[in-house]
Amino acid sequence: MKSSQITIIGCGLIGGSIALALKRRRPEISVVCLDLPDRLSAIQEAAVSDQVGTLDDAAKYLPESSIVILATPVQTILDTLAYIRPWLRAGAIVTDVGSTKKMITSEARKLIPPGVHFIGGHPMAGSEHSGVEAADPLLFSDRVYILCPYQDTPPGALLTLIDLAESLLAFPITMDPEEHDRIMAMVSHVPQLISVALMYAALKGDAEHGMLDKLAGRGFLDMTRLSASAYGIWKGILATNAEAIRDAIERFKECLAILSGGGEELALLWEQAARRRRKMSADSIPRPRRQDLRSMIDRYDKHILTALGHRIEIARKIGRIKKSQSAPVVDPEREKRMLQQRKMWGESVNLPADMVEEIFAVILKHSSRIQSENL
Repeated sequence: MKSSQITIIGCGLIGGSIALALKRRRPEISVVCLDLPDRLSAIQEAAVSDQVGTLDDAAKYLPESSIVILATPVQTILDTLAYIRPWLRAGAIVTDVGSTKKMITSEARKLIPPGVHFIGGHPMAGSEHSGVEAADPLLFSDRVYILCPYQDTPPGALLTLIDLAESLLAFPITMDPEEHDRIMAMVSHVPQLISVALMYAALKGDAEHGMLDKLAGRGFLDMTRLSASAYGIWKGILATNAEAIRDAIERFKECLAILSGGGEELALLWEQAARRRRKMSADSIPRPRRQDLRSMIDRYDKHILTALGHRIEIARKIGRIKKSQSAPVVDPEREKRMLQQRKMWGESVNLPADMVEEIFAVILKHSSRIQSENL
């Protein structure tokens, strides 16, 4: 019997990754995903939750949910909250994952019924991929998870969400919503606009020569990477943080004016910016090569575990099919062929055959055990 239930509304990359992480690390919690009807088959195929439904099923699931996570686009969060209001139980905690907080937390307070607690949330994680198909239980690992409680938020409710964030392997911090939006305007929203502006300016300037693809260097590609983002994702963000974004743009324009003017003021600005940037992250500071390589190992280990998790989910599905067909779990001939093939793959990337055989022997052993549990 599951001890509690969490419902996630909106099961794309973020919602699906939260669901999958909870399923893996908090198996005592029942996870429900509600989404649009045309997304249900993808969610079921991804196997990220225990139950799947649409918003029409809110009356069925929300009265039993201790936590409700709104993982919809920013511009639909408040409408979704208004819609689900009648089914939120007393003591429930509602949170969101939107990247703007001031407007959402201000309006949410008017929408939540008495006895229900809303705490704004913003996991600082993402990917170039989208949709539940890209869900990753390690997406939030070592990333900041911002929480924006009200002054009168019960400590128990805040501690519950801190525990949730830590279950995702994230680092939870609390922040004032207005402060959050001011910081996000400068470190996230304006960089997005600058990236789009730079790409568009280059596009217009290249209209006559058509050499952009051939001459663009790594610096240009890095700075314009964000410009490939879909406008639909950003439309709500820009609308709900317009004031802070305007202020940040004005500061940026002042800096551009100094840069275009040249002289000693330019040199001073440049040096101050360079010094501060070098202090910001470990990636920008010269470090011993051993530490760099260890960071790379950590990243690859995450990829290995994510891939292994997906493999086990597929093994479970195969086990259910075998059960329906009364087929044996273990097929020695197939396993023999698989091991031989994997050793050939390993050889192509300079892995010792005995190492590959040992690794896959363990994987196949546990896959068979998991499939047997379904019989």
